[in-house]
Amino acid sequence: MNPAVSVEALRVFSEVFADFAFLFGDPVSPDELPRRDGPAWLASLPFGGQILGSIAIGVPEGLAREIAANTLGVDPADPQVPDKASDALMEVASVMGGHLATTFAGTGADVTLSPPELRPLDDPAWERLRIDAATLCFAMNGHPVLFRFEFNREGAST
Repeated sequence: MNPAVSVEALRVFSEVFADFAFLFGDPVSPDELPRRDGPAWLASLPFGGQILGSIAIGVPEGLAREIAANTLGVDPADPQVPDKASDALMEVASVMGGHLATTFAGTGADVTLSPPELRPLDDPAWERLRIDAATLCFAMNGHPVLFRFEFNREGAST
């Protein structure tokens, strides 16, 4: 990833997680990433308009539950948290996609966000994403987070 893009993507990533989910992460190298416990999910969201691109956020299920608890304003032990974890992660992807698309296309630009998609992230897919040079890695509350942001102004609609 272009270093200037990485800096802006890191800023937006940090702001969205802090403002929306009240969580804070530290960038780490792939080798410094905390160990993942349990199942993981990948939330992805393509966008189009004046720029074409996508985001993807990989998190373990435990962190998705923390996101849900924080966004709902409930205790993590609340019985509704497990059922809301996937929705909360997709909402973070939507908010982050919107912020990133407008950051790189410009305020007022024509940007269309597609609905976020969620899928399980098995061990081989997690590992491929973790070691990919375009993936930014974070440690968040002892959990690993994988983040990718890609965009292209060429071929986008005007």
